[in-house]
Amino acid sequence: MTNLEVIVEDLSGNPCCQHGPTVLFHRTDQNNATIEKYYACTASRDGKCPFKVGASTKVTHDSVNVPEEKSTKNYDAVRNSAISQKIYCIQCQQLFLKCNAEDHKNHKLFDKLSKDVLRQPTRFLAPLSMDGNEAQYFFSDSSLACIEHMLKQLNVTKVICLGAPRLHEHLLVKTDITSLLLDIDIRFHWFYDQSQYLCYNMFNHFFFGGKTAETIFNDYLKINKSAEQICIFTDPPFGCRTELLAHTIDRINQTYNSVNLFVQQILPTFWIFPYFMETYIKKQMPSMEMIDYQVNYTNHRTYHSGEKGLKHGSPVRIFTNVPLDLLQLPANEGYKWCSECQRSVHRTNLHCRVCRKCPSKNGSTYRHCKKCNWCVKPNYVHCTTCGRCTQVQGHNCSSYRKQLNCRICLKKGHTEKGCHFWRLFKACKIAKSGCIVCGNTQHTVIDCDERKRLLNENYFLGHYDNKMNRVD
Repeated sequence: MTNLEVIVEDLSGNPCCQHGPTVLFHRTDQNNATIEKYYACTASRDGKCPFKVGASTKVTHDSVNVPEEKSTKNYDAVRNSAISQKIYCIQCQQLFLKCNAEDHKNHKLFDKLSKDVLRQPTRFLAPLSMDGNEAQYFFSDSSLACIEHMLKQLNVTKVICLGAPRLHEHLLVKTDITSLLLDIDIRFHWFYDQSQYLCYNMFNHFFFGGKTAETIFNDYLKINKSAEQICIFTDPPFGCRTELLAHTIDRINQTYNSVNLFVQQILPTFWIFPYFMETYIKKQMPSMEMIDYQVNYTNHRTYHSGEKGLKHGSPVRIFTNVPLDLLQLPANEGYKWCSECQRSVHRTNLHCRVCRKCPSKNGSTYRHCKKCNWCVKPNYVHCTTCGRCTQVQGHNCSSYRKQLNCRICLKKGHTEKGCHFWRLFKACKIAKSGCIVCGNTQHTVIDCDERKRLLNENYFLGHYDNKMNRVD
């Protein structure tokens, strides 16, 4: 088994591919010995961009494909022409004028264009890919309405849409909220000028329009009125490297503070991702919390409501650094307000007085296991060897434990019974009932003040640290 680490730092000195500056990857074996270090594309995960250069290779200008700023003159000419003269070629995926119809002879065309249709291109554009670097799924109308409602609850006036074109057009057409779309799909040039769309790689913060585009973006970040409120909204491919996107969000925040001469302000951020990827997001951005809202798409096989959807609904959620008590979810979609948690949850998410929270993450109604002193999925069965509830009876305990996060030291690879912390510091015996640290039946180990004290946990500016990390 090998491990692939992304070295996230200043990318400006790295070689470039057609998608902008590359990133350094470090592959190690199970003993943490280096197998290889190389520069590769940040955007493509499916081999469509073949760029790969060893870290020790001397890179010359001739060996890299440096992106050049593309002219928008043709886009502007077509976009600014009369609607009656425009036709969309489905085969070429471009908008053209009737005078150039000969170039698209025998192609499949879409000519039922109107002002309203052109303002909502994702309603007729074919998704570029279902699983590659440009994977596109478009929000359902109900999800769009919920997101709009959340933005209005926060008095957001300007949104930076990182790869969320359906939300972008919804905000422009249906609301008075300003939106700037940053997306790698160049087809949006046919429908938006640079005040509304910039061709952009969200995984290395690269603007294909060069300095001009970067200046437009910086100007968009400026707060001209005290009532203005900007937020970041991103809907990335689900297989993306979270380290890269988190780094981009951090750079946007840095630019926001720089152009407005702020000391340290963090933009409200919304990140769409499956609930089972929560660990990856929180590792990079500890301040992010999951909203218990099931995001539905119109063009995904199962991530939607209906007969062909998943049993417990869509697994896609919204993660945010906004306090959850500020966001009320729609009652007409089955959401309720939990007065004890002080947040909106799905009606199937029942509050546990021992865990002191509404614990469900996947849409099912969790149950509290007295042996674990923890809420688990309803189909889980307790394993006495692991000391945990597990998904399958008769599982391989040693393999299973390697995938778990210890609830004491919060590290991955072991359960509480084999926690290195207790062996190293001999802090106390694990309680047989109640909280596994102190035995109190009124809280879980994560909320245990004794555990936090023994671990010497620290939180600073959204970053977490404890004694175990410092010992390593």
